[in-house]
Amino acid sequence: MTIRYLLPLPLALAVAHACAAETPAFVGEEVLVTASRLDQPLQLSLDPRAPRQPAPAADGASLLKNIPGFNVARKGGSSGDPLLRGLGGSRLAILADGGFVFGGCGGRMDPPTAYLFPDAYDVVEVVKGPQSVKLGPGLVAGGVNFERKTPRFDQRGVRFNGSLLGGSGDRNDAYADFAAGSRYGYARILASRNHGGDYRDGDGRPVHSAFDRDSQTAIVGLTPGRDTTLEVSADRSRGQAAYADRMMDGSKFDRDAWGVKLEQRRLAGWLDTVRLQLNHSYVDHVMDNFSLRPAPKMKMLGNPDREADTGRLSADLAFGDWEVTTGVDWLRDRHSKRFDVDYQQQPRLPDISFDNQGLYAEASTPLGAQGRLISGLRRDATLAVLEAASNKGIRAENRYHMDSGFVRYELKTGGWTHYVGLGQAQRAPDYWELNRNGRLGKESNLQLDAGLLYQDDKVQGSLSAYLSRVSDFILVDNNSPQKARNVDARRYGLESEARWRFAPQWTLSGSVAWAWAANLDDGRPLAQTPPLEGKLGLKWDNGRYGAGAALRAAQRQDRVAPGQGNIVGQDIGTAPGFATLSLDAGWKISKRFKLLAGIDNVFNRNYAESVSRSGDMVAGYTRTTRVNEPGRTLWTKLQVEL
Repeated sequence: MTIRYLLPLPLALAVAHACAAETPAFVGEEVLVTASRLDQPLQLSLDPRAPRQPAPAADGASLLKNIPGFNVARKGGSSGDPLLRGLGGSRLAILADGGFVFGGCGGRMDPPTAYLFPDAYDVVEVVKGPQSVKLGPGLVAGGVNFERKTPRFDQRGVRFNGSLLGGSGDRNDAYADFAAGSRYGYARILASRNHGGDYRDGDGRPVHSAFDRDSQTAIVGLTPGRDTTLEVSADRSRGQAAYADRMMDGSKFDRDAWGVKLEQRRLAGWLDTVRLQLNHSYVDHVMDNFSLRPAPKMKMLGNPDREADTGRLSADLAFGDWEVTTGVDWLRDRHSKRFDVDYQQQPRLPDISFDNQGLYAEASTPLGAQGRLISGLRRDATLAVLEAASNKGIRAENRYHMDSGFVRYELKTGGWTHYVGLGQAQRAPDYWELNRNGRLGKESNLQLDAGLLYQDDKVQGSLSAYLSRVSDFILVDNNSPQKARNVDARRYGLESEARWRFAPQWTLSGSVAWAWAANLDDGRPLAQTPPLEGKLGLKWDNGRYGAGAALRAAQRQDRVAPGQGNIVGQDIGTAPGFATLSLDAGWKISKRFKLLAGIDNVFNRNYAESVSRSGDMVAGYTRTTRVNEPGRTLWTKLQVEL
């Protein structure tokens, strides 16, 4: 489905008045959302299906880009790589329903968020910095969990929600979520289809960026009592994507996964909940230089795959004023690869494998009349095995022991919440880093976080600052013979958000994110650090109709280190600043239907994110310094909830 024309807003309003039998009551739900909301220190929850400006996200990275502090390295129309405060890859844990998601490509064609379509999840939980130990090892930057939470059925019934989206560049998405159940259990089916053609940048040049993705999920849950839930799920996704930043495209992105959750609540006065969770994920990926672009004289093809099994056993405990969550988790991760155009006839060669076991505890207790103390500790042991196929013909074993933890104090006075926290996170080198240098040491981030939140009926805001020292930071360095090495780094920055409802139907919002980082060993800037960025939004919303405008601006980035960076990408050179404007409007047709439309990059600016990948030569396309962002983009979306 391709939407070639958008309904003008005045005409839409006229049709609304003529066709609506009655006006749906407004009960506080916003038709449009223009900003994220930080509900507690360093943690936030997103409704991924909430109408959002700019264009609705095509994958998980596009959704995260709306949060201050997040940036996305663009490679094409989808599968961008997210960074939080300039840190991405394995420093930013990505989970789906509590299980780790990994890509299979050695060139990061398929970051974890490429397999996650936001509308297929109920909530997205984000932790900034090393301020939790429950999500797993290595939260150097933080963690993101895309989660499905199926509400219980108190009586027999069915639920449905879905959406259709169309826009410029032959963009069209379709999504459906159907659930049926009773107080004894439920069944749920989710399906999504995402397609995009080559978009055009602000100068009207087509970008090699077409993509397709299909995914299906089946969930069955048993709820024999109000305190017992057993859930089994299965995921299947198939996709392909063209890229403007490299010599090859992803002609096959296949992922099959399953999960089991068992939760028992209210076991005893001191034992509130016990959870057992198992997850399995298998990714089969093909990259080549002929399926999605003109075939060259010499065809190339690679076929990596990755199999990961994760498990977690945890319990929620209560001892007086102390609330404690403790648990153990484990990971088994296997990667292999094979090459040649007739790859299906070739044996798979084991590449690198990981085994991790972790033990953790996180607790909170009141401290004083209005204060609270939160702390956590974690211990991990990782075995990384480099097989001969990936390590110059020599098999090698690397063992790492990691200690992570944090302590944070929060004080609430009236509408204000003040906090200060100190955290450490350690991580072992990941697959991509060990492929460059098999003798890397573990990385350790010691970080101080401080800030405040404010909330009343009309104003909500937050200000957070961080100061970080990263020992043995794993730097990808194309200028070095090792290709990757450990250095020491210093980082600091701040983020701020504010929202002011200055009139009953009007809201003004804004955010600022700034990060600074230095490579102390080389006396240079730490590469792939984004520049100062700000957003300003104005929204009118009466509960039935809404309209909004959003301005985003980024400063020129002069602090760069060409050839250095991380597994996501490396600095190219200085990057110019930019500013873009987006407009959108919404119509709540009834309690069950919403119609949304928008124009992004209204003035058709030609620009690229400073952290984005460099453009490559693709026959029939213009090579650019970086992969440019889309030019003027029109879109419309219909949401249904029954």
